[in-house]
Amino acid sequence: MKKKHNKVSVIIPVYNMEMYLAETLDSVLKSNYHDFEVIVMDDGSTDDSFSIAESYMIKDNRVRAFTQPNGGASSARNSAISMAQGFYILPLDGDDLISDNYISRAVEILDAKPNIRVVSREAHFFGNKRGKWKFEPFSLNLLCRRNLIDVCSMYRKSDWVKAGGYCKEILGREDWDFWLSLFKMGGDFYRLPFVGFYYRIRFNSKRVQTRSLHKDIIDALNVRHKPLFYKELCGKLHYQRTYSKALNIAIGWFKPQNVHVISSDPNIEKLVYAANETDNAKNFLNIDTNSVSYIAYEERRFHIPGTKIQKSIARNTFDPSNKSHLGYYEEQISPFLLNSFLVINKIRE
Repeated sequence: MKKKHNKVSVIIPVYNMEMYLAETLDSVLKSNYHDFEVIVMDDGSTDDSFSIAESYMIKDNRVRAFTQPNGGASSARNSAISMAQGFYILPLDGDDLISDNYISRAVEILDAKPNIRVVSREAHFFGNKRGKWKFEPFSLNLLCRRNLIDVCSMYRKSDWVKAGGYCKEILGREDWDFWLSLFKMGGDFYRLPFVGFYYRIRFNSKRVQTRSLHKDIIDALNVRHKPLFYKELCGKLHYQRTYSKALNIAIGWFKPQNVHVISSDPNIEKLVYAANETDNAKNFLNIDTNSVSYIAYEERRFHIPGTKIQKSIARNTFDPSNKSHLGYYEEQISPFLLNSFLVINKIRE
């Protein structure tokens, strides 16, 4: 009997890929898994990429092709996934290739193991560089410091919805941001033990072009994933990512922070952890300041290095029986100054 909900949507965002798109599509259409569709989303290309996609759509009804004004890879992926009919999603860039058995083997794992959130596989480089792509073993803590998963990994469409899709404001490593959004909901990762993905190395690729945005990307990740980073790294992700936890522990010796949230609801966590952020950061998180109030307190408080924060005004004011009180945030910002914030849901007042 045919299983329900096992259709796969292969999502291919395209921007000026006329040299490679046909080869990419051919690799997908050779798959030995039969219940799949291919959605090509042309992101305002100025070459013949969309015409190539249309030609494949005419000769193979598994291919659907669309075009939109240029909005970036995340926008194109989100647009395509929103139209996807598949239960499973497999993103693929318009210049890369997959093996004929990758889709079928990934579906087997996701069908059999509901606790697995993402399935990937081994990979090889080709193009301007050749060889095996060496991946590190997966852990959430290490994922917080570096991207362990390439974009061509399969997951459930329902998880894309829960994670909020790909962030359109992050212009590089947007897949890393997505994996963080996804795995902070829990679940496991599985890597298939064979080469099923071929990643084309180009000297002018988007990955190369966005390297200069490293600091901007880290700053954005720190805003979007602050609760996760504080749990896994004891603070923010630093530009020297490898040493983030050690740096945060050292900083915490002199400038400790303490956050209390009434529940583990990620939406409430987001509001409380944003207490000391700038207005721009709150806007980036889409926090409605008409419904959430941040009451700030400043105290002259001498801090002995290595000790925990004593009760602040915000902590003393916080009332767990008051349903409008979401939590509090405390931070020692100098040896003699303590700031604290009481976070209140105005709607519940």
